[in-house]
Order: sequence, then C-alpha cells, then structure tokens
Amino acid sequence: MRAHTDLAAGADLAAGAGLAARALLAALLAAAGCNGAIAAPTSDAGTTQPAPAAAATLTPTCTCEEEAVPPPPHDQLALTKAKWKDLPGWTDDKLAEAVPSFLASCAVIATLADSAAVGHDGHGGIAKQWRHACAAAAKLKAGDDAAARAFFEAEFVPWQAAGKAGPDGKLTGYFVQEINASRKKSGKYQTPILARPKDLVMIDLSQFVGDAHGRRLWGRHDDKGNIVPYFTRSEIRKGALKDQKLEIMYADDPIDVLFAHIEGSAKAVMDDGSIVWLEFDGKNGRAYKGVGKALKERGVLTGAYNGTMPGIRKWFVDNPKKFDEVVDQNASFVFFKESSKAGAVGSQGVTLTTRRSMAIDRAFIAHGTPIWVDGRAPVPGKQGTIPYRSLLIAQDTGGGILGAVRGDIYWGDDAVAEDLAGRMGGPGRYWLLLPKGVAK
Repeated sequence: MRAHTDLAAGADLAAGAGLAARALLAALLAAAGCNGAIAAPTSDAGTTQPAPAAAATLTPTCTCEEEAVPPPPHDQLALTKAKWKDLPGWTDDKLAEAVPSFLASCAVIATLADSAAVGHDGHGGIAKQWRHACAAAAKLKAGDDAAARAFFEAEFVPWQAAGKAGPDGKLTGYFVQEINASRKKSGKYQTPILARPKDLVMIDLSQFVGDAHGRRLWGRHDDKGNIVPYFTRSEIRKGALKDQKLEIMYADDPIDVLFAHIEGSAKAVMDDGSIVWLEFDGKNGRAYKGVGKALKERGVLTGAYNGTMPGIRKWFVDNPKKFDEVVDQNASFVFFKESSKAGAVGSQGVTLTTRRSMAIDRAFIAHGTPIWVDGRAPVPGKQGTIPYRSLLIAQDTGGGILGAVRGDIYWGDDAVAEDLAGRMGGPGRYWLLLPKGVAK
C-alpha cells in the first residue's frame, strides 16, 4: 500500500459523537496542530495519518502525507445508475485479465460473515451480496474475454461515481521501487532500510471517537509514560534509533530508498542475486512534505528538472550533496518489514496485480470493488498521453488518495512502471461495478 495518507475530516469525525468525544477530538487536533485535518493510515508517499490538551498526555502531530491537492473537506459520493454502453471503451478491454485480481479480493470477502459490511458505511453492501458473483468468477475460463464480459454484465450493475464537484476526479499512478541492497553495510551499500521500532506506538482514534474509523496517530512513550511525537526523519538519519539495531538491509542508492518511502514498498535485489520484498510496517507519524514541494520552493523544477518523478530523480542525481538538506524537510519516515508474499501487497491484504489494481479512498469505495476507469495515461518511453480505459479492482489505499473520485493505478515493479507512474496525473472518471441489489 502507499505509505502517505491524510484526511481532512476533523469535523466529519466529530459529527455524531457525544460532547465528551467532540471535546477530545478537538483537543487531539489542537495538540497535533492539524487545524481540523486528521491523518489517516495506509502505506508513506501511501499513501495519511492525544488526552485533553490540559492533561498533555498525548501530543501527536498531524500527517499530510502526499503532495496532492486535497479533496473538498466534506466530499461525498453520489452514484448514478448507468448502462454498459455508457462505459467508454467497455467492449475493448481484455476483461479476463481483471478476473484473477477480483478473485483475490473475493478470497478476503469470503472470510466475512454474511451480514458483515463490505467497506466503510456499507458502500459495498454486505458480504452475502458478493457470494454469487465470486462463485461465478471462480468458474470462468482463464483468458476468455467474452466470458468475462458476460460475467460482469450478468452479476454487476455499473454506477457512475461523482463527488461534490461532479464526476470528474483525479487519476495518478504508483509502482514498487526496486533497490539494490546487501545485508551488510559496506562499499556502496550505505543507506539503511529500517524495521519498525519497538517503542513506536500507534493510536487508534476510533477508540476515542466513534466516527474516527481507520484514523491513526503515531508516537512513542517518553520517560514519564506520556505519548509524544516520534523522532523526525532528520533525527533518525542522525542516529536517534541506532541503539535499536533496526537495519534490515543497506541499499546502494538513497534516491531509491526515498522513493521506496514514498511508495510504501520495495523490491530488493540482493547482492547474492536473491529477491526480498519489503512492505510498509509503520511510520513515525510526522508531517509529510513532498520533495516535489521542497524543490519547487527552491525554484529548481524547470527544464529537465520538471515536477515528475523522473525530473525529481534527475535533480537529486545532479545535486547529491543537497540530498539530505532537501529530504530532511520531510519529517515523515517509513519503516518496513520483509513480506512473506512475492509481490506488492495492498491494504486489502492481497498481492497487487500490475495495471489491474487501484488504490482508492475507503471512505467512499469498498475494497474488492471492480471499477471501470476512463482517463489518460503516459505513452511508454515518450512524451504525451493516450486514452486509458480499463477495469481495475480496488485493493489498496494511499496518502494522497482522498475523495469520492480519486484513483491511483498500480503499474508494477520495473523501470517501465516507474516511468509511467511517475508521469501519470490528470483528470478521470470512473464507474463502480456493484453486485445487483447493493445500490438502488
């Protein structure tokens, strides 16, 4: 999952809570300096998110985890029933490619009780309403696009999604960063990948405020037992955690590690030729400032140093002595763990499928929902964009992925994926495919 997540939802979280809960939430926000914005979880880039102020026992910081224009502070999802012919390019996609991804989500839904909600606030109905579609999908012949199309049209109803601003939203892309690494620090292998510290504390705000579903804060206990903000990126880089011996491995390129933090996962090619997959395992909870914003403030994002990921990478390659100075402006830091699964794992707990998995805002869309996307994507290997119309499955969340019509497409784990994900960003629309009876 993408690591950086952040929700401007302070007022919404307090709505419906008792006076005591509202007061507590206000204290949490004030202590965090969030001005009404609470950071929510996911994977850092994502990618998110203390006792009354007078008691001063909890002092978190809010996390603004990804360079992105935030959605309307009180966005809402509106669904309009559509016909299959309304979906641009519906008959052109190779729909059979999306079936394995959908079945992976079905395996998670299968663990839920029949009456259990699929998604937050019932956006995806209940698990029982997905049983027939999942069973039918399991019977499909691999690679049969016609059968896959007939399946989706028989089991689902397309609903066009719209937010308060209308049906036009934003589509971006992400990938898994590949790094070269070694278990030992030597030679070119100098940049550590750190495991989650034992003293890192996660605070589930829903334990304090009923409407704070999925919102978290991160900190640590001080020597008086209070929970205080965790060490900043700069403090960690300078050795604040050196005594904990958290180093999983050492990478040969700090820029690759930076992008691994942003994406919240990594594919490590070890010096012995083996592959180790790394996944998000927590963050320090400090406020996120995108390196793109930091470089823009310096006025250097011009010409070849444009605001895309390739342009930012080039600036760091050409200015290595300024790397720490710039990156330390982002106080957020991500911790990893070795994954038992081969491949990137999304927030639904399934392995992501290249070009078929998408990160969404779970406040509006349930994990496992098939989504028909209509937007534009970069042309591989050259400038420009082409129409992008494809069926994806909602299997991940991310820091800047906020709003009713907001999607982040998973492109994979190779150089092509990095190029496409780094350059993708523009308007788009989508249609949710919901089992019959879920929405009316």
